[in-house]
Order: sequence, then structure tokens, then C-alpha cells
Amino acid sequence: MIGTLLGGRYEILFQLGGGGMALIYKARDTLLNRPVTVKVLRPEYTGDEEFVARFRKEAQAVAKLSHPNIVSVYDVGQENQTHYIVMEYIEGRNLKQVIKELGTIPVKHAIDITRQICEGLQDAHENGIVHRDIKPHNILVMDNGRIKVTDFGIAQILSSITITNSETIVGSVHYFSPEQAKGGSTSIKSDIYSVGVVLYEMVTGKVPFEGETPIAVALKQIQERPIPPCRLNPQIPPEVERIILKAMEKDIAMRYNSAGEMARELARISDHGDSRLQDDDQYATRILNGPVVITKDKQTDEEEMNYRKRKRRMKPFAKVMIAAILIGLMAGAVYGLNLYLNVSEVVVPDVRDMPIEQAQDKLSELNLNWSITGRHDPKVTDGYVITQDPEPGKRAKVNSKVILTYSQGPEIAVVPDVVKKERDAAQIELSNAGFDYTTSEDFSEDIPPGAVVSQTPEGNTDAVKGTVVKLVISKGKEPKNAIVPDITGLSLEEARNKLQAVNLKLSSDITQEESTSFLPGTVMRQEPSPNSQIREGDEVKVVLSKGPGPEAKTAAVNVAIPNDGVSHKVKVVVIDDAGTRIAYEAEHNPGDSFTRVVTYYNKGKIQVFIDDMTQPVEERLVE
Repeated sequence: MIGTLLGGRYEILFQLGGGGMALIYKARDTLLNRPVTVKVLRPEYTGDEEFVARFRKEAQAVAKLSHPNIVSVYDVGQENQTHYIVMEYIEGRNLKQVIKELGTIPVKHAIDITRQICEGLQDAHENGIVHRDIKPHNILVMDNGRIKVTDFGIAQILSSITITNSETIVGSVHYFSPEQAKGGSTSIKSDIYSVGVVLYEMVTGKVPFEGETPIAVALKQIQERPIPPCRLNPQIPPEVERIILKAMEKDIAMRYNSAGEMARELARISDHGDSRLQDDDQYATRILNGPVVITKDKQTDEEEMNYRKRKRRMKPFAKVMIAAILIGLMAGAVYGLNLYLNVSEVVVPDVRDMPIEQAQDKLSELNLNWSITGRHDPKVTDGYVITQDPEPGKRAKVNSKVILTYSQGPEIAVVPDVVKKERDAAQIELSNAGFDYTTSEDFSEDIPPGAVVSQTPEGNTDAVKGTVVKLVISKGKEPKNAIVPDITGLSLEEARNKLQAVNLKLSSDITQEESTSFLPGTVMRQEPSPNSQIREGDEVKVVLSKGPGPEAKTAAVNVAIPNDGVSHKVKVVVIDDAGTRIAYEAEHNPGDSFTRVVTYYNKGKIQVFIDDMTQPVEERLVE
């Protein structure tokens, strides 16, 4: 594969790794000049059309996801028998490699990693996609600490593969939910269970269940409870252990309701949780051993006595001053509150669908302030107000603020050129660029079946995002008409060969009937009838004779060999309802004469040939 250019665009540079289903390569997108990851299906899967179709369908669904914690899918394609997915290239390692290197991951970092996994999963779940194969191998750790989840939907494709015969399933069984291990239906809560297992492994350095075989591990997932992680690592705070065990509940109803809920709880304990999650700090709360002892000298005692005398003398005056200050503050507060409560109000006008400048002027006339923000909107004219807050008709105090959102017009983007690309790859590329699509089919002399013949709007032109791009998909070359030959009286093999000669097929829908006119095993009737016109590639149905067929008849053939001094080869040919056959063939001396009795069916003709003559020396009709 190294050096191969897939899809005329992706240059394979070197292999990154491989799993039970695919090989993974680093490649260069020669069109955009950027690194990409290319996942190529192993050859043993490419012959299964159903598997390949599901592989492409899943990739197309995942391509619609867009989240900072999910690896983006750019393209799906096929090069001869090579099926591949093009994905975002991530510089970094997978989480399994990190765990092997460190043994255990510090609790605070493990929580942050798990939170990012959950946030990515929440986005996928909201778009109707369940991962089904969450494990450290599918979690990529970037150099900047960001987490990327990859291989969405792959486990669903592999769901028909048994636990015992797949490397991928063997590697995943440690992270399976109990319902997956039972072979039952999966849901978003299956992903949550697997996330709990991943967090367990990060903070303990071990997976919850081990076994000699995948089946043994699967049974433990179903029947046993994990060893509490605190027993394996006393540094794990009880709150973290509680989150792990809740995510790994056998009862689905006891787990978190969503990945987002789990992410929020992880964020909460990270920000306000156990002190063991905090970085070491000289000012951190700590227990002091022993009493605190304060020492004094004589000078300090005298200063303190003088301070107390002054304090007693100042007390009456201080009381008066404090009272005056409090009265002033209260009066000011009452005055300020009165000003606030008695500010005049106005009715907020309706400035929607107005030019932003006109809306600002109208608000200013009523002594209302405003702030503006813009967004693209294909339905509202550029520069016109889309929404306002407060809404029209509400009452607002003078000088309060109205938030205006105005239209920046439709967002314009370049329509990808997808002509000649396969249907799935074209649809993914259009979706990634922000366009919808419809498809129709037509014949094409140049474009192979399943590829795009034409698109409207054309590629590399500007269009509003969300525009529907009409794709015409090739059905291949338009078949031509063929004349149906007469195949009655022929055997099945003879009929099949005669039909193939004019690009027609013999139908497998063959019936039999009794006949006294046609020999057993020969075609006695055909549909369509001889000399009809049908499309090339269409089928012709036949009815075969079960016999008994016509009675055999005999005829005597008299042959005289020329007396010219040389030997001659004689051939007698019979043409009748049984077909054409050689009834007699031998070499004779010059001047010989003989009679030969031949058998024929129904009616036909008998021909006599001398040597290699193309025309018979004698031809006789028989009935």
C-alpha cells in the first residue's frame, strides 16, 4: 500500500497500526496538502457486500458528527477492491499506550480525560449514534492534552461476528457492558458502562475483570461485581470510586442517564471535590500538630494597657460617630432605592425585520440602550433584525438595554466538485461542507455505476450553505436492444450459448411439459417469442419437453464412391427435430457403393458429403 494514491488524492505514506477489521495508515491529502489517517478494510471483509455496505453507511453517519472530542471523518471511498475511510490525523498516542507507560494515571488527569470522553459521547448520542466499542485503544491523547474518540459505529458493524473468532471482539470484551456480553441490544448506557471501565483502568492500572478466555471475561461482566478501586489504589477519593461504580452498575437503570450527566459530575468534583484532586500547595488546608504558643515581652504589655485606656476614653465619641454614619448610609440607601424603583418605564417597540440602524434609532428615541450581535440567516435580509430581547410589548426601564440579533445574510461556501466520485463519498463531502443533497439515476457511457454523473449547482462555485445539491448517479451504460433468436428444439446448453451470443440470458425459471413433438430435454416453447426485441441482458424463459417425444423413423441412404483411384471420406448428416448430428462417417475405397440406414425424428433432411466439401453431393427431405 505504501506509495499508493487512493481516490486520485490520498497518498499512503506509512502504516500506523492495525486492528481485527482494518489497517491504519498515515497519508497525505494531495488536494489540501494536509496529513490524514486512512483506515483500509482488511481483504477478508471486502468480499462480504452486506458488511461493506454497513461499513460505508456507518462511516457516512459518523461523518456528520462535529465535536472537538471526536475524530472527524473526511471521506469514504473504494479503489478496485480496497475500501477505505479518510479521517482527521491526530498527533499523539492512544490511551492504552499511555496507561501501559505510566501504570496508573493521576486521578485528576484521569477525571479530565473521562470528562472529555463523555462530552464527545454526549454529542454522538444526541445525534443518534452509539459507539459500542469504547476502550482505551479507541481514545487518542493529543500532545496538548485534548482527547479524541475514534472508531464510532464500528462495533455495530462487527455485531454479527462471534466473540470467539474475532481479534477485535477479543480485545473489547474487557470493556463490554453486561448487556453486550449477553448479546442483547445496546444503548447509550452501554457506552457509559464502558467509560466506567476505562476510568477504573486509568486509576488502578487494571481492568475490572480478567479471564483465561474471552467467554470467561464476558461471564464475569454479567455475573460478578468489580473489586472496589480504592482497594487497588488507596489514593482514589471515595467520590471518584462512587462515580466509577455507578457507571458500571449491572442494572442499566442504576447507571447515569446520559454521558452528559456523568461529565457534569466529573467536572463538579474536579472543581470542588476532594483535596486529593488538588495540586500540592503550601497554602492548602492542612492539620497542624500541637498548640500554637504566643510569647510576649514587657514592652508589649505596656503598649497593650495604653491602647485599652485610649479605647475607653474614645468609646462615647465613637458611638456618636458610628450612629451618624449609619444614619447617613441608611438615608442614602433609601434615596437610591427610591430612584431605582421610581425610574420611568417604556413599552419595548417591535424592531424585528427592521434595518439595524433604524432599530437603533427607534430604541434611542425611547431612551433605551442596545447591544448587537450578528449571525448568518438565509431567510432574513442582510442587516435586518432577527430577534430582540426583551420581546416586543414588554415594559422596560429607561436606559435599560435591548439585545438585538441581526442577520449577516446567508452563509456562502464553495460547493465541492463531486463529479465521478462514488455516491457515499460525494454525500459525505457535501455534508461536511454544509450542503444537503438529493439523488436521481441515469445511464452514462463514461461514468461507472454508482458514481456521480453530474451535479447542480456545479462544483467549485459559491452557494448558500444548506443549498440542496442535485446529484445524478450513474446506472452504467444504457443497454441496447437485441433480437431474440429461435431456440426451440435445442438442449439447455445449446439454448444458453445461442442467447449469450446476442447478450441475452437464459432464465433459471424453467418448467417442463409432456410433448410428442420435441425430444425430452429440448426447448419446446420460449418467452419472448423468436424475433422479438428486448434489452441486452434480459432473460428468456423456456419450457422443456418431458417427452415422450416423436417416434423414431428410418431412411435408407445409397452412396456411390467415385472410381478415380483414390480413397474418399464419406459423411452422412441428419437434420431433424432432434437437432443436427452426424449419422455416419467413414473412409471408402474408390468405386465402392453402399447403403446406410439412418434414424430421424418427425421430419427433416439428410445430407451426404464427400471429403471436405462444404456443399452436400446429395440432400433429401424426409417426413
